[in-house]
Amino acid sequence: MESITQTMIEWLQYVSHDPLLLAFALAVATFVTEDGALIAGSLLVGSGEANPVLAIAALATGITVGDVGLYFLGWSARTNQFLRSKLPVKKSRPLRRWLLERETPVLFTSRFTPGTRLITYVTFGFLKLSLIRFVTVMTISGILWVTSMVLFVSEIQKISAQLGTIPSIALAVATGVLFIFAIPKILKKVATSETIHDAKA
Repeated sequence: MESITQTMIEWLQYVSHDPLLLAFALAVATFVTEDGALIAGSLLVGSGEANPVLAIAALATGITVGDVGLYFLGWSARTNQFLRSKLPVKKSRPLRRWLLERETPVLFTSRFTPGTRLITYVTFGFLKLSLIRFVTVMTISGILWVTSMVLFVSEIQKISAQLGTIPSIALAVATGVLFIFAIPKILKKVATSETIHDAKA
């Protein structure tokens, strides 16, 4: 991830002179690697090369668009005759009933849990669960996730700036990686409700 993030930072720094172009680049970067784009955007904010509001808005938009894209990927699989013949559509009904009672918590949890997003979002589209609810929950959770990540990592970078440019960036990147992988661990410990992994389907 570090090499991808470094390449992404250099690319974003190249376009940072134009705020609109930078915003577009940040949004597109989330399609390549969401976590890498988050860390890169956070570092640009921490170094003062990007406006925090612009960076957060661009990253959140890119991530939400990507999430909705995965939803429609699942939706299209449902309407594709070839895929329908390969997938156990009838067996998906119990899972759909289970998810109907837990749509919001499952979506919200998946946003903060790497490794569950692809299968969750595609499943929601495949089962044709509420698109409005999906977009609403993913937009809100995406904004919360991006805002907390960008502000936290950029602040660490600013605080450690006295150590030097390279040490402060290294510490910020390490904090971002820890943040990305620590949040799921914390959620698992404090979770009091069922998740998609509890479904018998």
